Amino acid sequence: MHKKFNFSERISRLVQKFWRFTKHQKIFVLYLWALTFFLVVLPLIKISPVNDVAHSVRLLNGHLFKSLIIILASVIVLLSRNMSFKFKNFIIGYFGFKENDSLFNFWFLWVIATAFLGIGDAINVVGTSTQTIKLSWSYYFIQLFLLLGLVLTLVSVLKHAKENSNKTKIVNVVDEDAMKEVQHQKSFKGLFDEEDGEEQPKHHHHTLHEHHSE
Repeated sequence: MHKKFNFSERISRLVQKFWRFTKHQKIFVLYLWALTFFLVVLPLIKISPVNDVAHSVRLLNGHLFKSLIIILASVIVLLSRNMSFKFKNFIIGYFGFKENDSLFNFWFLWVIATAFLGIGDAINVVGTSTQTIKLSWSYYFIQLFLLLGLVLTLVSVLKHAKENSNKTKIVNVVDEDAMKEVQHQKSFKGLFDEEDGEEQPKHHHHTLHEHHSE
């Protein structure tokens, strides 16, 4: 028998999960929710026909279907990876990125920004030949918001890379010292082996001398 879906309980679980996140995770999840809201609600394009009523075009529009699929799919993947442990484990199990959350977030934001900026470039090209279509102020606002997210995630990626680099250097130093110690022990062992080798012939010669005197 299927359990009845409890919306309030699901929200409560999400809130509890959110408060267990680190500060960086909380900021990025809030950023993604704000980005999703801006993309869905705010108009991107203004159209002012000569003989018709002016209207605005949002991302949720049939004319922007391809860009809509790319952008919303990327946002959904980002939200799912940063909020659902099951989805994150699925991504790790099949695609990796176990310790590269910042890099994963950066590349998906890059995909969103690329598709979003492509819309703006196309409208700007059309706008040079006609005054009936142009970008709205909210498009530039979302553009700046996306660029801010890219900068913040890139800083996080570089910080993570620097930390890993320092860890690698520490490991290399330990390994190098260990190798020097092994080589040092081998050199002493070789030195004693030579002395033993020299003493053995002398002892053999002394034994022969005693036998001859007898």
